[in-house]
Amino acid sequence: MRKRFGFVSAILGLALLTACGGAGGTDTTTAQTEASQTSGGTDTTTAQTGSSETTAGGGELEKTEITVVWDAPEFDSVTDAKWIQLLGEAGVTVETVEFDAAPDAVRAMASGDADILNTSPLPIMQFIQESGGGLEVITAELLNTDYVLLTTPDVTSIDDLAGKQIGISEPGDISDTLTRLVLENAGFDLGSVEIVQIGGTSQRIAALTAGEIAAGAAHAADGLAAVEAAGLTALVQYWDYIDSYAQRYMVVTPEWSVENPNLAQLVVDSLIEANRWAAENKEEYIALSQEVVAEIPDEIRNSVYDFFIEANFFGVNGGLESIQDTVDVERSLGNLTEDLPDQSEWVNSSFVESYLERNGEQ
Repeated sequence: MRKRFGFVSAILGLALLTACGGAGGTDTTTAQTEASQTSGGTDTTTAQTGSSETTAGGGELEKTEITVVWDAPEFDSVTDAKWIQLLGEAGVTVETVEFDAAPDAVRAMASGDADILNTSPLPIMQFIQESGGGLEVITAELLNTDYVLLTTPDVTSIDDLAGKQIGISEPGDISDTLTRLVLENAGFDLGSVEIVQIGGTSQRIAALTAGEIAAGAAHAADGLAAVEAAGLTALVQYWDYIDSYAQRYMVVTPEWSVENPNLAQLVVDSLIEANRWAAENKEEYIALSQEVVAEIPDEIRNSVYDFFIEANFFGVNGGLESIQDTVDVERSLGNLTEDLPDQSEWVNSSFVESYLERNGEQ
């Protein structure tokens, strides 16, 4: 686990309050804007009145500090950085706690260690299925997956994977779920491969480069960079085999949304605005990506952004329209059962609906 905020501080150009904390001497940083301002015509700006903040709709924010648990930043999380920037402009301080794997982030959220969870869907839905509730989805920010299947140069077709090892993060993680689905949809016999737990994208790329595995899922930016730098092959882009899959959910507890309705609305408004900004501002998105994931070669960024647009990646209308497709995918793989409660019990669409009523659909 790592607490991070440095990539956002560079974006905002704000003063930082930094201290050592957490396990293993990790860094904790937070940032907050000193004055309200409007960004890109967003409807999510707050105005400071004395010591309190009010939303654009006139409701006073219940608090102005939130903690978010999520996965390690990737190129696909540039929208998250924009989201935090918009919240900062609205006077909300954000602390982020970073985990290498989504199930760990879900466990932290379920333990009460954060206000908001932003991560991949299966561990969230499995928790809801097992507990009968406890968490609710308030928006989904990405409408498809950016994964590519990286392979060693000797693997030139999916059939060549027979008898080989494929690396994933951990069982139940999105890298596991979607890799299995892609191979099944391609007509490949999953029983002919060994799926092994390696770790995050960087660990899988290292294992591929060392010849320890024959294939592994990788986020597009890291994968395409590895193709150029390490001579690996991007054999498959997952969205060719998956029509719709909400790659990231934003989740709170039902109690939190009841206690903080104005703040929850601001959180959702800001994320939708961030996604609309991302879909419409290629140059700005790429520039911001240089702060979020500085290690990606600049020549890769343009092609990855185009990849996202082609895949209808950004949740410009709140992303909730893709949730049933995501449930269907996970059920088809046996990861979820009919015991999953009805969506009315774990999806709170009121905040997305409010935003769309005020701003319209795209």
